[in-house]
Amino acid sequence: MTENPVPAARPWSIGDGAGLRRDGVPALLVGGQVFNSSSSSPRAIGQSFAHVRRMNGNVVLAPVSWALTEPVEGAFDFALVDRMIEEARHNELRLVLLWFGAYKNAASTYAPRWVRADTERFPRAVVESVGRPPFSYAGETAKPVLSVFGRELRESDAAAFEALVRHLVQADPGGVVAMLQVENESGLLGDSRDRSADAAAAWAGPVPAQVIARLPDAPDGASSARTLWEARGSRTSGSWAEVFGESSAADEVFMAWAFADYVEHIARRGRAIADIPMFANAWLGPQPGQDEPGQYPSGGPASRVLDVWRGAAPSLSLLGPDIYVEHADAVMRDYAAGGHPFFVPESRLSAGELVRAVGTYRAFGWSGFGVDGANPDGQVAATLAFLAALEGQIAEAQLSGRIGAAVVETGVEVVRLHLGGIHVDARGTLALLQTMLLDAGVSVPVPGMTVPDETLPDAPVQHRGDTRPFGLVFAVAEDTVIVIGRELTLDFFADDARIEIDAVEELLVEDGEVTVARVLNGDERLRIVPTERVGAARIRLVRV
Repeated sequence: MTENPVPAARPWSIGDGAGLRRDGVPALLVGGQVFNSSSSSPRAIGQSFAHVRRMNGNVVLAPVSWALTEPVEGAFDFALVDRMIEEARHNELRLVLLWFGAYKNAASTYAPRWVRADTERFPRAVVESVGRPPFSYAGETAKPVLSVFGRELRESDAAAFEALVRHLVQADPGGVVAMLQVENESGLLGDSRDRSADAAAAWAGPVPAQVIARLPDAPDGASSARTLWEARGSRTSGSWAEVFGESSAADEVFMAWAFADYVEHIARRGRAIADIPMFANAWLGPQPGQDEPGQYPSGGPASRVLDVWRGAAPSLSLLGPDIYVEHADAVMRDYAAGGHPFFVPESRLSAGELVRAVGTYRAFGWSGFGVDGANPDGQVAATLAFLAALEGQIAEAQLSGRIGAAVVETGVEVVRLHLGGIHVDARGTLALLQTMLLDAGVSVPVPGMTVPDETLPDAPVQHRGDTRPFGLVFAVAEDTVIVIGRELTLDFFADDARIEIDAVEELLVEDGEVTVARVLNGDERLRIVPTERVGAARIRLVRV
């Protein structure tokens, strides 16, 4: 018997340029992540997973707590994991498990008591405060933050993760679980660098050769490590301070290597057991109000150190941004750049940003956070219904490059998309109607757009509905496109022919299947998708 068997095969895979596949077939994961404590009891799991189904998603993301999984060292309890698999299967959902191990939001509150209580065996991080961290207040109870440089911590965390993956091989042979997230928004808050004894020794030690070897190929202008290295004369060896200098940016590079190496150790151990896609998620930084590492988690997979993470953690299939900022477009561009597989593990509830992720940046998945508090009558739920029902056609359009998204921002008149040989101009319908009336000498104010809230009244954080015109547009045949969205007028062009609309079918989703509600012509073609709700249409074009 070998001690290193071949990893167990799984139906899900992610490849560069190939997106997500299940048994070789392109797939999408669109749905949401439940609140942090919604997977901590069988009752909460049943309620939250059923609500994801009511939201029309095809995937649920849910935490696995290390503290609840291994309350006593070496004794594992996977009853909650089994219940999650059962409820996901019952609700016809895919499942992405989030390993809340030593790090959750740059703290260690999900580590077991036997870890947190033994500071000799599991040292704490030491910080020289750079100011009050986000989501904190004066006089609050201290939060545990374990040092990422503790050797016993990485071994204990990895052993628990191995046990989880080993259990999945036995409990989920059919592959309800599509992916695993390793830790959650890792990094260090309160300082740009851990000042503990182990961390100080690593800082004074040599920069690993593999870190320096990758620097010449790092993205120019997007890599903090490369910029700092070149400013120091592109040294080929030396301590971290000698190679990158002494600054908060250099500290962030150092911590990025430390956290990425830690996560790689855990992921590699898990993937040796089962060939299941794994990823890490990012608390964004810099971002408004969090300009310096330590104000956002220093060392997490933030935009300026993505190259460090990708080099240090090759067992991860991707790095995904948690998007709560207003300007999501730039964030998506950073994480999807270079053709890397793209997935949004957490997002504020915005239908416009959902279609942007899938259409503009070819995301194979998107997850709204706190989906168990989301409104089933909101625009996100309506959009998810169409995306899930048209999953195969959308995934194929992503692979062929015949897909795009239009989110018409305030002050923008036209968004142009390119679907292979077809060019599409997208405009906001109500603003266009006002312009047409003005051209005819009629002045009519544009009515205020009223859309439903994206959250239920008792949700802890309220999200208003997206009032921007938006739509996902993709080709399903040479001259046939589908649009999913609200308040969008589309015009079509080709370089080699005049294009006219031949036929329009209004689409509905009933019991998860797409059906034709009406064939639109005449006045109804002025609003191919509704102005007051999310809708969809299949448009057949003719070249003349």
